[in-house]
Amino acid sequence: MISKIISHEWLQWRRDSRLKWLAIFLVVISAFALWHQINFQSTLLKKRLKAQEDSRQEWLSQELKHPHMAAHFGNYAYKKPTLLHCFDPGLTIYTGTSVYMEPHKQNDFLFSQSQESDTGIRFGWLSPAMICQLILPLLIILLSFNSINGEYEKGTMALLISQGANFRSVLIAKTASVFLFFEGFITLYLLVTAYCSAVYLGTVIDIYAVLYIWIVYSLYCFIWSLSGVLVSSLIKSSGTSIALLLLLWMFTNIILPRGSANIAENMHPLITNQQFKQLLTASIDKGIDGHDPKNERAKKIEKELLLQYKVDSVQQLPFNFEGFIMQQSEAYSSKVYDHHFNQLFTTLKQQKKIQSLFGIISPYISLRNISMAAANASLETEIDFQQQAEHYRRSFVQNMNNDMKDNSAYGSFKTYRVRKDKYASIGDLQVQNRTMQWSIPTLFIEHISLLLWVLFLMILLFISNQKKVYN
Repeated sequence: MISKIISHEWLQWRRDSRLKWLAIFLVVISAFALWHQINFQSTLLKKRLKAQEDSRQEWLSQELKHPHMAAHFGNYAYKKPTLLHCFDPGLTIYTGTSVYMEPHKQNDFLFSQSQESDTGIRFGWLSPAMICQLILPLLIILLSFNSINGEYEKGTMALLISQGANFRSVLIAKTASVFLFFEGFITLYLLVTAYCSAVYLGTVIDIYAVLYIWIVYSLYCFIWSLSGVLVSSLIKSSGTSIALLLLLWMFTNIILPRGSANIAENMHPLITNQQFKQLLTASIDKGIDGHDPKNERAKKIEKELLLQYKVDSVQQLPFNFEGFIMQQSEAYSSKVYDHHFNQLFTTLKQQKKIQSLFGIISPYISLRNISMAAANASLETEIDFQQQAEHYRRSFVQNMNNDMKDNSAYGSFKTYRVRKDKYASIGDLQVQNRTMQWSIPTLFIEHISLLLWVLFLMILLFISNQKKVYN
């Protein structure tokens, strides 16, 4: 009986011209979103590769100079696209795609797309993920809002019951008809997106990531399909049911995500960029705790070295004291950056945790976080990229400072030059994208939230009965 109801439901949809236009709209806007992302990501990839090649050539071809001055020429780190970046760009449009690395300081991300866009980006970035997260629930609502009460309004519910179908089986069939229709769309959309990404971006197809994100979006589709049918079964008027479902969509997909972000920011506020830089400068010059100023640190290091090597002046040390103190300064500034950036990252993670908890009442929030993680564009993966770049920065700066320490004499800052092969010995940074398995442990709350939604709706489904609804 369930399969017959599903077949009959699909037959009714095929005869309805409004639903044909609905399907055409879904296909057109989805195709445009995919084309937009493929075009954007492939263009961005070409620019990254060209910029990375040019940056490398400029580094190798710079004139022979003092190693510390050569280090100030700097290097760039560029993000690598992943297979699902074309599906969900995530936080990349806000954090940027590259970072400039030089001695003494840890720079911010550069070339953020949001910095070059108008305020429209605040309402979302057009992508396949946005279509599935925001537009798809609206279309599910349009197909399900009158799935049960519409049968009563047409007088056909009694006919269904008289043919042997019980009320619960009607609910299941109605839910399955809506879910399977959109499930087919999600499956095809993900496969096409993965194929196009592999072709145009040259990325490797990660079957586990695609399968994982397919399961999650399928759960999301099921949640909205079942919600639409249950509301239709609980509300006698189809007009009231669509209004209630639209209010639910607005609350869970628009109001709660914005509201949770504001609440998280108020509970764990971030300092401004200017304040952050002032703290860094003060900590480097005066010491993190205010009791170890820069000049005192240098004097302390000099005194310890003279005692250790039993000499009277730094000129008598078996290495260039200038290079040694330069690297000690770098080590201390790195300690300062670690201290303040860890505080910043902790605050960001606390904000995300608050927002994740709101996923218990908003499946959109949970889906969004999972989707970004699967696309390697979540908060954790952006922090990981920053840390990879910072590790490389410290390594290549230390390499150049050690050249100064080991191969130059004290006071030869204006005359010493690096060897010709020194630049080539500094390898280019190879950024490693994290796998889906790496991100899964950070999504515990999101997984629980989606499962709770499914469990809650399934309980409502199995306790529903005709007498309870209409008497």
